[in-house]
Formats: sequence, C-alpha cells, structure tokens
Amino acid sequence: MHIMEWKISERQLSRHQQEAQKSIYNAAYKLLERADAEFVPPLSSRSSSTQQALCGSAQNADGIHPYFEELKKQRFAAAFENGKLIAFVSYKENYTCDEIPQNELPNIYISTLVVSPEARGKGVTKALYSALFSEYETANVFTRTWSTNFAHIKILQGYGFQTIKVLEN
Repeated sequence: MHIMEWKISERQLSRHQQEAQKSIYNAAYKLLERADAEFVPPLSSRSSSTQQALCGSAQNADGIHPYFEELKKQRFAAAFENGKLIAFVSYKENYTCDEIPQNELPNIYISTLVVSPEARGKGVTKALYSALFSEYETANVFTRTWSTNFAHIKILQGYGFQTIKVLEN
C-alpha cells in the first residue's frame, strides 16, 4: 500500500500532472458513489462536507456531485494498492465552527474518510491516520462520524480521540 497526499492548484501543475490528478479525482468520485448510502445521512443529501444540519436533507438530483465539488477544495491523503485508489481522507487545515473554537488552532478537521469495501479490515484507515499524524504532529485533529459507525469509533478511541458531541443517527 502506498499513501500519497495532495492538493495543488491546477495552475501549478503540468498537463501530465493535471491528467493524473483528474484520474485520481475520478477514482475518488467513483469510490464515494459506491459508499454514498453507507454514510448517515447519505453524501448525496449533503451540499458540503462541513454542513452543520445533517437531518432532513433531501437527496440531490445531482447525486454526490455538489458534495464532491466542495471536497475538491480540501487537502487529501489517499491509499493506493497496485496503482488503484482504495481509500482516501479529505481534510481542512485550521477549520473552526461552534464545536471547534479558535483556541484549538492549529488543527486539521477530517471531513471525509472512505475505504473501498475490498480494502476494509486491512489497516488502511490506520495507515491514513498515521500519515496525517506524522504530517501534523503539533495540530489538534478533529473529525465526526455517525453514532453507529462502531468500527470507526473504535479506531478513533484507539488514537485517544475524545467525544465532544453526540447526535443520534
């Protein structure tokens, strides 16, 4: 497995690099489409990876497209196996909201984590978190997950994450 981080302005990329980034984005989009309904609420009912109101949203006619367009503005760390994208995490640097106040800077806010079904249970999530923790040694790290995502909650607890707020699914 190979971990790669990226978020580069397209103006800074050569044509070859732009094509490579487009290929990765296409693979990430397909991975999100496959996982859409596994998220609570589904990604296709969200307009952003940081929206506060997650209840009662209707499914977008454009599917996950609005969500993904917002996601592309963030930084990514991705896991590849045999040249194929098997997982990625997207995150924002120095994000603040009601639950993450200014005094928690510097920080990273992990907005989306998705692992292909074939790669689950193989330590991919831990590898992605480890890559982020080594890159952001002094930053506070925040994320959210749904209350019944027990596998992810177990991983977060193993890293010492503390629960700030719980909303039932």
